[in-house]
Amino acid sequence: MYVEIKDNKLLSWCKNPYLDYEYVDIDYSTFAPEKYSVLAGVLTDISDTQEYKDKIAQQEKEITLTNLKSQIEELDKQRVRAIAEPALKDSQSGQTWLEWHTIFRHH
Repeated sequence: MYVEIKDNKLLSWCKNPYLDYEYVDIDYSTFAPEKYSVLAGVLTDISDTQEYKDKIAQQEKEITLTNLKSQIEELDKQRVRAIAEPALKDSQSGQTWLEWHTIFRHH
């Protein structure tokens, strides 16, 4: 693939020759720019570095935290809804809406 590098930054890349872009031996179809950095003017794979691995781990933690917060918010909404609904969901079993939302629905 072909890349445009300026001031030690990857500005653009493309599959075919373009203007004065430099050829690099990287498959365009699988190129993941976040796994590369320009070091001394050369596009370099950094995916095996500890810094990159730490960055990815931090991003995964943030995604997990966001997902957990979203799940907690949804559970809170269901519990508030259950408290506001009539007390009994099933008069034969005596099950309340609150029990159904907090115990039975999530197991």
